Parts: sequence; structure tokens; C-alpha cells
Amino acid sequence: MGKLHWINVNKLIGFILKAQDDDDGGIADRPGNMVDVFHSFFGISGLSLMGYLHKEENNEDSNFTEKYRKIDPVYALPTDVVKKFNLKGQIMPSSKVIDDRLNHYDVYCP
Repeated sequence: MGKLHWINVNKLIGFILKAQDDDDGGIADRPGNMVDVFHSFFGISGLSLMGYLHKEENNEDSNFTEKYRKIDPVYALPTDVVKKFNLKGQIMPSSKVIDDRLNHYDVYCP
């Protein structure tokens, strides 16, 4: 949508992470509330869209690097699933730079 500059990305990421249930998993609508599938789905999608889940972080307790699957911004599914099932779409980019998760879509420029 090209409006990422409207929000403070670091504060939103922090808010979503604070709304996690560390014991049982999932994300709530706000910290301290009960988690649900709806907010978990959109919380994970939001973290992915902001690029948070794609950062590689070294786990001090092991010798491997954790990396999460990228989420497709159109279908809100992992990008590899969208490509595997050849899901089609058309985008109208807000700038000349196209996110690498959108490279497989037809680009419409009026």
C-alpha cells in the first residue's frame, strides 16, 4: 500500500510481540488479553509484512540461525505456498521498487 511511513514500525512490532502468549503461543489483540486465531494470523502477517520475521537472528544456545518463511502480502500465505499453487494476482505498485515477495505477480501500471 506504500503507507509504511504512517506508522512507527518498531513500536508496532514491540506491541505485537508483547501481545504474545509466551507459554501457549498465539497473539492477542493487546498485551494481557486472551489469544485468538484471528489476531495470531494477522499479527504474524503484520510482522512478516514489516520484515521482522525475515531477519536472521543467531540463537546463543545453538549453532544455527533461525529464519521464518516470508508471507505473501496479497494472499497472507507463505510465498512458497502461493508459488507452488501458482496463485495469480495483479498489483498496482505505489513505487517503482517492487517488494521481492511480489515479483511473481503481473504488474499493472495505468
